[in-house]
Amino acid sequence: MTPVTYRDFKRAWVAALRDSGLRKIGIDDVTESLDLGSMRRTCTSGVEPMGQDIEPFHVTGTLEWHWHSLHDARTATTEEDLLTELLGKDDVRRVRTERPWIRVDVTLRATTLWGKEVAMPGPSTWTAWAREAFARLESIEPIVPPETVREGRGGRLEILAWQGEPEAHVLCGREGDLRLRSVEVAAWQAIELARTWDDPRRTPDTGTEQQLGGLFARVRAALQAWVEATDYLRHVG
Repeated sequence: MTPVTYRDFKRAWVAALRDSGLRKIGIDDVTESLDLGSMRRTCTSGVEPMGQDIEPFHVTGTLEWHWHSLHDARTATTEEDLLTELLGKDDVRRVRTERPWIRVDVTLRATTLWGKEVAMPGPSTWTAWAREAFARLESIEPIVPPETVREGRGGRLEILAWQGEPEAHVLCGREGDLRLRSVEVAAWQAIELARTWDDPRRTPDTGTEQQLGGLFARVRAALQAWVEATDYLRHVG
């Protein structure tokens, strides 16, 4: 298996995004930036659901990932060659490594149009809405995969994904009145990359295509669930 370079991962990312049927925000599939100090690349994709009619709210999603210089080091050569450079060992066949991985951050937002913030809902309204939102994003259309943790080597707990609680952003007027600006929920998932070995006897790692396809499918479903939860917020209470 050839190394999974930055360009390879970006190509797989764009392919999964296009196959998902999500509507992208802007012209480009990915917006890229480069930190000249750390040489870290940051890639962001903005998406939105099809056919939403929940004014004054508008639902969008953001997916972001970082490619570090260490990823370049591991994908520029084989695991054996990299271990030899790092550890100075002539025989690295017995050294065990973990798969490199990319953290993908996902944020779903429902933002009011500028100047059209809504009055802050009361406690009973928030309670009803929170139950609706949690039910949809945790039980019906979760952003993260079913397996969020696993037991690693030596019994260590490995976190594979995480989904947070919905958060509200509020504006405070000059008279002390509170108006709801937006609500959002954040999550992240680890995407494991394939290692490249000189030793043909080693079992090849699986690729990223299936992981990315599952991620975008869940985001698409979760965006629609977020639209329905936001619509519920407009009418509850």
